[in-house]
Amino acid sequence: MQLRRRCLRYCFSRVFFYLLLLFITCSSAILSYNFYFKIFSNQRNEQYQRFLIDKRDLDDARIKSSENIQLLHEDFFNTTHLACRYPKLMIDNPEIWKYLTPVQQSQPDCEKSTNWVYVENGTFRLSQQALQKHGPIVCAYRPILRSKDDFSTMEGARLFPVVDKMPLVSDFFRADCRARDGSFYSNIHLGITFDAGLHMRHIWNPMVKTHLGYNVLMFGFDSVSRMTFMRFLPKSYSYIIKELGSIVFKGYNIVGDGTPAALLPILTGQTEQELPEARRGREGAETVDRFPWIWNKFKDNGYITQWAEDLQTVGTFQMRLKGFREQPVDHYGRPFYLVAESMRTSKPYCFGSITRLQSMLNWIRDLFDMYPSQPKFSFLFHSQYSHDTNDRLPYGDDELLGFLNMMHERGYFDNTMLVLMSDHGARFSTLRKTYQGKLEERLPFLAIRMPKTFQEKYPHIMSNLRLNSHRLTTPFDLHETFEHLFEFHSSDPYQSKTNRSYSLFQLIPENRTCLQADIEQHWCACLNWNNISTNQPIIQRFGQQAVKFLNEFVSDYKNECAQLSLYRNIQS
Repeated sequence: MQLRRRCLRYCFSRVFFYLLLLFITCSSAILSYNFYFKIFSNQRNEQYQRFLIDKRDLDDARIKSSENIQLLHEDFFNTTHLACRYPKLMIDNPEIWKYLTPVQQSQPDCEKSTNWVYVENGTFRLSQQALQKHGPIVCAYRPILRSKDDFSTMEGARLFPVVDKMPLVSDFFRADCRARDGSFYSNIHLGITFDAGLHMRHIWNPMVKTHLGYNVLMFGFDSVSRMTFMRFLPKSYSYIIKELGSIVFKGYNIVGDGTPAALLPILTGQTEQELPEARRGREGAETVDRFPWIWNKFKDNGYITQWAEDLQTVGTFQMRLKGFREQPVDHYGRPFYLVAESMRTSKPYCFGSITRLQSMLNWIRDLFDMYPSQPKFSFLFHSQYSHDTNDRLPYGDDELLGFLNMMHERGYFDNTMLVLMSDHGARFSTLRKTYQGKLEERLPFLAIRMPKTFQEKYPHIMSNLRLNSHRLTTPFDLHETFEHLFEFHSSDPYQSKTNRSYSLFQLIPENRTCLQADIEQHWCACLNWNNISTNQPIIQRFGQQAVKFLNEFVSDYKNECAQLSLYRNIQS
């Protein structure tokens, strides 16, 4: 009897053991299946996520559609009743191309030897490639600092020796290094210094509860029309459309001449004439610190702020204006570029082995690396490739594409409003001679990409953005959109701060005109332009009046200048 009981207990225990083992095996299999199925599904969804794309964005750039795109045709935008109708422009217009000779290389020739020094998340790093090639390296570090205003810099105390992974003590520095084999390296670098106070700002200055809460990243090229962006940055353009689902604004119209006339409305909501006097040599002129900068409002809501542009000799707020007395943002690039552009070099587009554009894009990446969870407002503006001619702009295509792809893969665009823009189209006399060139000057590039979660949660706002991409829009509207971010979750419908601007999240009226948008008739691209005979009496009078103005303009030097007279009118 006891033997029988022992046998039963043994059998039950063995059965229980095998059942338990079977349960564990099945559970593991189910969990593994769910885990890998989720990964596969996410990858598949990422690969096959469908974007709503304006067919014209592809057609204008001569880009083919793909499986992940659902095209929006003309009937969706219903442009028939728009008060402002734009002429159709072409990227391959031969009238334009006869004045263009774009570079054929993908980037400028920089130093072949890799830079010894680079910056990684706020630390000074030595290249492993340099260490392996040259042996132990010893470096000195000289901080590059802003001095009393926008027009001077100074060097901080020399640090020696500095070692690999040392925290930066300044955003900008000069590194002078010597290796055991006698080789020498000297270069300037930029990064983002760790600042405990800035890391805590979003706690000390919490954003208003009605704020949308996204980061804002705005990057711009000088003198690049929508057509030019498609012509000379085709890989980047295709990526922002087909992989990011960005919205390109066909009716984005300048409101004045030059870069200040474009950036001041975006950053302050006002024109230069409406802002306090800040022009050099004018009575009562002061620095631009008093302007109502939008980055100050972001800063008051816990944001980390960043602003930089290259080509300091034609600085947007320094060439004609008096610049800033106090540093305007947390990470301010002007001191770095003042030093960079004063250095003599045979490779003006490079910092050693990397291009100056890549260095600028890296600085944006460094900001996002340093402040992964803090809200950020970043605006960087690149001019070197496109200010004087668009022919060098193709240098930037691969690097801009790589930057956008890197930011997307790292997830930085998951909670960031991305704005790619320009101030105006090309202003070069040769292009201005053409009909399309005149229009391109007035129609700069603007594209906006909202995070995927926003697109899913607010389809009606995305619909407004898409419809607005075919309507008359201005830099004032971009500023109004930034203002809207602060009141996005308000219980009341958003009310524009001025009569001339709309948030791009709102539907812009079909009957909007340049007059209502505060665009002077000269800059309005909605107008129908017609050739007039040069023999018309009014054209002759215009010519005589222009010559009279020029003679009066140089009247103080009439003993040195010849009296001008009208020879003939070429075109009108």
